[in-house]
Amino acid sequence: MVGSRVLQELIHRHRPKDSFYVYQMSTLTQAYEEWTRAFPQVTPHYAVKCNPNPELVRHLAKLGCNFDCATLAEINLVLQLGIDPKRIIYANPCKHDEDILSADTKGVRLTTFDSISELQKIGRNSRHTDVIMRIRADDPTARCTLGNKYGAEENEWEDLLVMCSRLSLNLVGISFHVGSMAKDPQAFVRAIEKAKKAVGRAQLYSYNPYIIDIGGGFSSTNVFDLGPVPSQICQALEQNFPSGFQFIAEPGRYFAEHVVTLVTPIIGIKKDSFTISESLYGAFNCILFDHATPEFSILNSNSQTQKTMTMFGSTCDGGDVIYKQCKVPEDIACGQWLVWSRMGAYTSAATTCFNGIPFHKRQILYSYA
Repeated sequence: MVGSRVLQELIHRHRPKDSFYVYQMSTLTQAYEEWTRAFPQVTPHYAVKCNPNPELVRHLAKLGCNFDCATLAEINLVLQLGIDPKRIIYANPCKHDEDILSADTKGVRLTTFDSISELQKIGRNSRHTDVIMRIRADDPTARCTLGNKYGAEENEWEDLLVMCSRLSLNLVGISFHVGSMAKDPQAFVRAIEKAKKAVGRAQLYSYNPYIIDIGGGFSSTNVFDLGPVPSQICQALEQNFPSGFQFIAEPGRYFAEHVVTLVTPIIGIKKDSFTISESLYGAFNCILFDHATPEFSILNSNSQTQKTMTMFGSTCDGGDVIYKQCKVPEDIACGQWLVWSRMGAYTSAATTCFNGIPFHKRQILYSYA
């Protein structure tokens, strides 16, 4: 989180009139360094959908990170920054025909599938793309599940491998994603063991998969602490796959979350409520979609006592409630700034312009200290 002194200096220097984001790029560097220490054999492919800020993507590229793109727009963003298309995995198991063709034309050579229909689309639109079969593997304790939508069940593998062979597609790997904000390290271990079984099944069809994609789901309260997850994953990879395999992952939240601080002004006060210049239609869509509970502090408050109030977002929707009850200082007033840490993941990426409010065009300030 950006310190209060730095924030006050930024406010004094830039005199923002509305909510703004601060990106602390040194935090991103430290997060990447910690990833490479914790996962020395796993190459990260940053999930661009998490936060497609070009400067964040550019900085990760300079550090050596590769990229997980789910759409053609994300592919174009990465390529426009001069990044080699070979550093991209098109990790969306359900794509448009024309997007598969376009990605192939642009030099993206790796994509995922989990259905017969997807293989048929790839077969129609690309002869250069290597494919990775995404299998279902769930962490039941993950905050956001993905297995209900993506990942082939074990009883579907045979049909997929038969179709892959029939279409003369080159199967090079197996992928999975146990769910966003996974909590159980053993879910990764079980998924890795399942991936080994899928590799064995593919070998029966004369394929030689060598890429294992362990997906995403990594998060931490402290950006530099991944807990027991890395050691258990690394041990499982070593036990299940011999030398010659390449391991990749698709972390998004882990890199982006702690980099960004959101600063919002209070624009209205009533007896039991106050309104900030942000919204569930803006950065706080994370409450609706990501089940997040953002934490805040208030700059320049001298009060030692607190009171309970409702915090509203700035749209004219009565349901635009950030918190029904929250503790704030007694001296709360219009013009004060609320500071929200850990607002880099799945926040600005999903904003709207509801009510004509430009939530999607907030000012961004960068700190490299």
